[in-house]
Amino acid sequence: MPITAIFQPAPFSLDVNFAAAHWQAALPHPISLEWSGEKAPAELPTTARVLWTPTEIIFGYECGYTELDVDEDFDVNEERHALWDRDVCEAFIRSPLEPDYRIYKEFEIAPTAQWVDLRINRIDITHDWQWKSGMKTVAHIDAPNHIWRAAMAIPFSAFELTPQAGDKWDANLFRVSRLNGERKFLAYAPTFTENPSFHVPEKFVPLEFIMNDV
Repeated sequence: MPITAIFQPAPFSLDVNFAAAHWQAALPHPISLEWSGEKAPAELPTTARVLWTPTEIIFGYECGYTELDVDEDFDVNEERHALWDRDVCEAFIRSPLEPDYRIYKEFEIAPTAQWVDLRINRIDITHDWQWKSGMKTVAHIDAPNHIWRAAMAIPFSAFELTPQAGDKWDANLFRVSRLNGERKFLAYAPTFTENPSFHVPEKFVPLEFIMNDV
């Protein structure tokens, strides 16, 4: 089950209007399983969409929820270290330039549009959160309908590589949420670890860059 990024040649402002034409061109990727492979709770429906342009890759997330765990005070212009301790959606990406499959990039976005980006090295277990990708974020909480939506745009300069149509990288998509106070760990491709963990690069799936959805 690859992750498919659909090319958008025309520039557009980063938004979470998933009814807009540019987002409608993207393929929906349900994040419908827990890290263990069990079916995710029905109360936490999650869909990811992926686009790419000549300069960046863009992830959009639409998340149903029953409760939120977010910061009350924050500056969206400042990186939020340990954002993963609260509600987030995540993308782990490994480009073909990485020298080892255990080296990749991690990107997270919260319902508040807070963000964190990290350079991950699972060989020596280092997480370089001071690294900066230049990512942009936007988010909106639709409280009456218990849905939050978020999008993050990551420049290809963060990977020092711009893909061409037909290229395949490696990636996985995740969500951390809560249900009845219990943390839930959702994964597009389950990691099947004994305890919840997303850092299993062996379970990454192809990230395909294509020109259209035909």
